[in-house]
Amino acid sequence: MKVLDLQSFEEYRSRLTTQASEWNILDEMCRITISRFYRDWAVFDLLKDEILPGLAFKARLENRPLRCWSAGCASGEEPYTLSIIWQLVLSEKFTETDFEIIATDIDENLLERAKKGCYQLGSLKGLPKDWLTKAFSVKEDRYCIHSGFGDRITWMQQDIRSTTPAGKFGMLLCRNLVATYFEPELQLAIFNQLKSVLRPGGILILGCHEKLPEGLQGFNSKVEKLNIYERTGDPHISP
Repeated sequence: MKVLDLQSFEEYRSRLTTQASEWNILDEMCRITISRFYRDWAVFDLLKDEILPGLAFKARLENRPLRCWSAGCASGEEPYTLSIIWQLVLSEKFTETDFEIIATDIDENLLERAKKGCYQLGSLKGLPKDWLTKAFSVKEDRYCIHSGFGDRITWMQQDIRSTTPAGKFGMLLCRNLVATYFEPELQLAIFNQLKSVLRPGGILILGCHEKLPEGLQGFNSKVEKLNIYERTGDPHISP
């Protein structure tokens, strides 16, 4: 508002009404670009110890890959955390199962940072110390992830309001995004679309202070205090 020399929110609302291009500027300004590895440790501890092993076991029985989607991945901390967990903890137990991660974000600049995989130490403090030494190399004042941890990640620029990756997923992390920044009606539409790409029995994970919109069906609470949900079966949807 200061840059536009506007004196009130009513004036800015009027500008949004008369100049459609201003919405794009506002949309960019509202994006959250801060994240960190192993964010909300209780969630990732549960993923490591119970959820990912359970999903991997099911994928192995069905002779298919385990596919996970990190929506709103920002500069890559969340999908890299998943990759580290798999490679350092689970890969030896599930040698016959392919683990694939699709990481999407609307911001192309953030995705470019993610592909480089270099971070300040502050964003890595949540990782166990032995993981830090096994997964990263120090380059000047930054910690850069070893190339092998990025091999299983596919980066995509997408707007979750209009596009989803192709295929079905066993797990979907949509944390601190849809249920925080969008109006309830839009939330409902997006989560119904997300439901369509999540396998029956698949896992949906929200941010710790989020909840699913009213009226959404097809999910059961799996771990209520961590906002982790399980996709219920649907005879009309192929697994």
